[in-house]
Amino acid sequence: MDDDSLFLMESRSKKFCYVNINETLVKDDTYVIHIDLGSCVSVVLCGIDDARKAWFGVNHLFKSRVENNDMALEQVANLFNNMSDKGARHICCLGLFGAGYREKSLAKSTAQRNVLTIMEALSLYNLNVEIFQTGYSQGIGVLKSDSRDSFLIRHQNLDEKKSHIIEIPLIQLFR
Repeated sequence: MDDDSLFLMESRSKKFCYVNINETLVKDDTYVIHIDLGSCVSVVLCGIDDARKAWFGVNHLFKSRVENNDMALEQVANLFNNMSDKGARHICCLGLFGAGYREKSLAKSTAQRNVLTIMEALSLYNLNVEIFQTGYSQGIGVLKSDSRDSFLIRHQNLDEKKSHIIEIPLIQLFR
């Protein structure tokens, strides 16, 4: 079975949720999360509650600093706190994505600053990044596969129109 077929099969019984620019959200494992990223950056947190239900916390950060406010820290703090409020424990960072730019692009400095500030915010919560994929435009789809007991991350390179799946077993994150 190819990657696209696997992802589509696993997503059939789930609801679809698109993450908009400057949005943060927390959803449970009944959702497939989708984000399209250019110079924006997205961090995907995951956690498991006491009933073994998986949770996702996702942001879509356009600009890391706005009027002297650290938007990256604000968004990561909101994600972490909202996941904890839902009962998620053992919160991990599945990945950091986006921050795409073309060489000599005006968006390059914003994209790089977005990555640096997100990394700083994650370090305050002692969160290591499992997957670090930045530097190009991409579409990300994330779901929890019940049949495989793992997270599936569908990564699409929007410029090359190619996609592949990254699988992270829950046992790898939540020992």
